[in-house]
Parts: sequence; structure tokens; C-alpha cells
Amino acid sequence: MSKKTISQLLYLSDFEMLAAELKPWRTNQEQDETERKKGSELILGFVKGLRLSARLIYALRKYLSEFPVEVDWGHLINQSQDSISPECDIIIHEKGCIAAWNGTEKPVMDFKFVKCDQAIAVISCKSSLHSIDKKYYDRLKPYIKYILLFAECCAPNKIIPLKSNAIRVGYTGLWHLYSFDKETGKTDNLSKEWDNFLETLKRICEKKHGKQKSRKSQYP
Repeated sequence: MSKKTISQLLYLSDFEMLAAELKPWRTNQEQDETERKKGSELILGFVKGLRLSARLIYALRKYLSEFPVEVDWGHLINQSQDSISPECDIIIHEKGCIAAWNGTEKPVMDFKFVKCDQAIAVISCKSSLHSIDKKYYDRLKPYIKYILLFAECCAPNKIIPLKSNAIRVGYTGLWHLYSFDKETGKTDNLSKEWDNFLETLKRICEKKHGKQKSRKSQYP
């Protein structure tokens, strides 16, 4: 295992903490299939999904802070002023938005409506990923160049075929927080995966704004 730099340890710590937070909920839920089928889950899947996307937004805001961009939860709006987002997305976009719902100083909710031509990349967050949603990609393709997938977890034996299928469909790529073997209950963190995800987003922002040498990032 190669030694990590100080910068890597700092920016990957957000992913370490998020994986540690979500994995117990995943393993306990899967261990009690009967209760899950009766609707007695430990926590609503929707709430876990919000937690995943929210923590990911916080991490990306720090990591991309050297660029003049914003990272938000929201909907994309086209030139006809219609929403083209089939679901709520994480949007990396130029500063500003059409409107914000509950975007106060200390919001309970901070949901942005962003013009398509201001969007740099979109990240679709998934829970336990089993297949690639081609319809989602096709819906956003006319408006967004970089469409990424980020999942909470994948089965170890599904990772390679899912990644290949995502690229074949047209996604920029697929990444996930940890692998989860439902049969054994084993989970594995994937720091190389997280590092590649962040570096991919950095390259996307560099293509838009160039390398930022004059601004100081929150990371060394």
C-alpha cells in the first residue's frame, strides 16, 4: 500500500467518515430481511439517500473550493424554463442560480434551481447500485457534458460490469463509497476509488476554468 500525502489524508477523511456512518445501517438492514419486508427498516431509505448526497456536497465544496464554482442539491432548468432533472441531483455549477428554496443563513433545506448552461457537471447519487439507468443519462445528455454516478455501495462481483456499462451508456464514470457482499456481510472501503472520483472532478473544473494557482484551497 502506497503512503498517502497529507492532502490525500485530509480530503479523503470525509469519505472515511461517511462510509463509517452508513455501513452499519446497511449491514443491519440486510441482516434482518423479514423486518425490512414488513416496512420496519432501521431508517428510511430516502433519509439515508439525503445523508449521502448532503455529505458528498459538503466534501466537494471543500475539495473544489479553489475553483469559482458552487456545489448544490437541485434541479436543472432549460431555456424553456422547464426542469429537465428526472430526480434531485448534485450540481457543480457556475456561481449563482435562478432561485433557492429555503436558502437562508442556517437552512433546513437548501435546494437550488440552476440553468443548464451554468452547470459544469451533474452527479446522480444512488444507494445500493444494481443496474445503470440509461434513461436518466439520455434525459440529461442534450444539456450536460459531464454526467457522473456515485453509489453508496456495490456488490464486489458487480463493480467491473457496472462500471463498464456506465461508460458504454455514456456516463463520465461510476464510483462508490464501499463494496458490500450481501452473502457474507463484508464491506471494504475504497480510498483509490474516492481519490479517482475527486481527481476526475478536478480535471473537469480545470477544463472549464484552468488550473487555479492564485487561489488558496481549503486543502494544502
